Amino acid sequence: MLDKIIRFVSIKRSLIGASILRVGFGIIILYTYAINYSQRRFLWGPDGLTNTDYSQQTKPLTLYSFSNSTMYFELIFHLGIVITMLFILGYMTRIMTILNYIFLYSIYHQNGSILDGGYNLMLIISVYLILVKSNEYLSIDKHLKKSKKDNIYINIIHNIGILSIIVQLCILYLNSSLYKVMGEPWQNGTALYYILQVKEFNLPWISNLILSSDILIVFGTYFTVMLQVAFPFLLFNKITKYIALLLIVPMHLGIAFVMGLISFSLTMVLIDTVLISDNDYKKIYTFCKRKMLKFRKRNEVAEPIPKSM
Repeated sequence: MLDKIIRFVSIKRSLIGASILRVGFGIIILYTYAINYSQRRFLWGPDGLTNTDYSQQTKPLTLYSFSNSTMYFELIFHLGIVITMLFILGYMTRIMTILNYIFLYSIYHQNGSILDGGYNLMLIISVYLILVKSNEYLSIDKHLKKSKKDNIYINIIHNIGILSIIVQLCILYLNSSLYKVMGEPWQNGTALYYILQVKEFNLPWISNLILSSDILIVFGTYFTVMLQVAFPFLLFNKITKYIALLLIVPMHLGIAFVMGLISFSLTMVLIDTVLISDNDYKKIYTFCKRKMLKFRKRNEVAEPIPKSM
């Protein structure tokens, strides 16, 4: 009985999801570096926006804390970009995961006011990602066969990391929903109306479309709360788990599109990918490949055969 339990817990799970999570996190971080590159000294530099006596007292120790030199700042900033790229490519993945966390932690606390809650969540998940084998797919390590043969203990540690990510996701959804339930606007169905009044977090024409319908406002408010409350419990069954994913992913994409919280929404969607099993990913891939082959064959048959001269 004990041997069966050990074998069960030592089977590596969510390897594809972990690899997608690694690549996705890296792309979001690299995107942050890229869009703010021209303003990097103003936003994070030693003579920039956050260089005040008060901020120096409240900031935690980061890589940017060791010197006020502009040259040192440029070195750390560009080194962070290199580390992120190696993290995305999956080269020396375990080491790059640790370094990527350190550099992300540093850039976040150097000036967290320009980053949203997605980066805070990314920092938490990145700690668990250190335990996870995230280079099994989409990585240079796998291509070069640098991955060491795993033993039972490494596999168990990987599964603990995956389980920690899922538990953190459930805590986030449950906590968020319970806080919503305590708020009067969420109780009377008007929360979405007040959210869309914030000009910094809406697209005018979409917001106006939603605000013009009382039904959409009430439905969107209650649907969000009920889905977040139910989400952790829906994961206990495979069918309900995928129903939850089919509902929660469009919700996050809607938040990204309507409110402009792109990094936060994509972070949530990427974490959700860990919930899909490797077998299901392979089935999806096989299904899509089969459909593509059928589509190509139809096009080949539809093309007229050229007449011989």
